[in-house]
Amino acid sequence: MRNRRLISALALATAVGFSATGCFATVGGESASGGTVVFANTGGALASIFAETAYKQLAEQGVQVAEESPNNEAKLTAMVESGSPTWDVFYSSPYRTVAKCDVLFEKLDKSRINTAGLDPAQVTDCGVPVLKSAFLLVYNADKYGDHPPQSWADFYDPTNFPGTRGIMNYAKDAGMETALLAAGVPGDQLYPLDYERAFATLDKIRPNVRFFDTGAQQTQALESGEVDMMLAWPGRAYEAAKNGADLKVVWNQPLYYEDSLGIVKGAKNLDAAYELINALVDVPTQELIMQRQPYGSPNANAKPSDDPLINSFIATSNVTGTEVHRDNEWWAANLDEATRQWTEWVNR
Repeated sequence: MRNRRLISALALATAVGFSATGCFATVGGESASGGTVVFANTGGALASIFAETAYKQLAEQGVQVAEESPNNEAKLTAMVESGSPTWDVFYSSPYRTVAKCDVLFEKLDKSRINTAGLDPAQVTDCGVPVLKSAFLLVYNADKYGDHPPQSWADFYDPTNFPGTRGIMNYAKDAGMETALLAAGVPGDQLYPLDYERAFATLDKIRPNVRFFDTGAQQTQALESGEVDMMLAWPGRAYEAAKNGADLKVVWNQPLYYEDSLGIVKGAKNLDAAYELINALVDVPTQELIMQRQPYGSPNANAKPSDDPLINSFIATSNVTGTEVHRDNEWWAANLDEATRQWTEWVNR
C-alpha cells in the first residue's frame, strides 16, 4: 500500500527539534523555488534522517517534501509512460539511473548540482550518489567461535563451515558475484558474469540457504539465529547487532556499491527536485547518516561517525585492499537477463 506523508515547515519545527548545522544555497545563486517536491524512497531509518536534515533545510526556504514509499520501479515506469508522474525524485540503484537515463530519469543539468565534496566521476548523466555501501559476509560469532569464516569461499563451503546461509532473493544482491569470487575469479575480472560457474558454486549451499525478500526479514534472521551467515546489507546487520546479535564481518572482498538519486522523467516540480537532491548530499544530511547508519558518504566534506559499532559495519572504515567494485554499466545493460537466470536457479 502506498505510504505518503507531507513534511511541512510547521511539522518539522514542532516534531523534529533539529537545528541545521549549515545553510544551503543553490549553485548559481538561485533560491529555493517553493512549493512541494515528491520524493519516492525506501522509508525507514534513512527517511527519518532525511526529515531531520534535508527536509527541514528546505522547509525553512518554503519547500515542502511529500514522501512516498516504497520506491517501486514498476510504478515509476507506469507513471512516466502515462505522461503524468506524481513523483519528482526517486531513490535508486546507480545502474538503474544509468540504464533508464532519459527514459525514466531526466538528464541532469549538472550546473544545478552542488558537487562540493563529491567525486564528479560518480555523478552520472541521470544520477547523483547519496551513500556508499557494500555487500558483506556477516557471521554469528557464537556459532563459529575460534574457527570463523575468512572468505567468500568459506561462505560457499558448508562442509568445513556448516550452518544456514541467508541471501536476499534478488539477482542484484550479489549472490552471483560472491559465488564467482568464491570460485577464484579475481575481483577485477567478474564481468561479464559467468552464470554457469556462479550457479555451480551456489549449488553447494542450495540445501543450506534461506532466501529473504525484505531487509526486515534479514535483520530478524540475524537476530534470531535463523541464519549463521548472511550475504548482508550493512544497515540490516547493524540493526541486528544493536539489538544484541553477536555478529562479525569478514573484511575480505566486500563488494562496494552506491545508492543514487534521480529526477523522474517529466517531473512537475523540477526546480524543487534539484533543491532536494542538493540538500540530501549536503554535509548535514550526510553526517547524520554516518552517525546513525553504517554507510560511507560520497561527500568528502562530511565527518564520519566515531561510534565503534557503526564503524564495525562500514566498508569504507575497514578498507583492506581487497575490496571489489560493482560494474554499474554491466548491471545497467544486463539486469533483466541476470534476473531471469537467477529466478530459474532459485526455482529449480
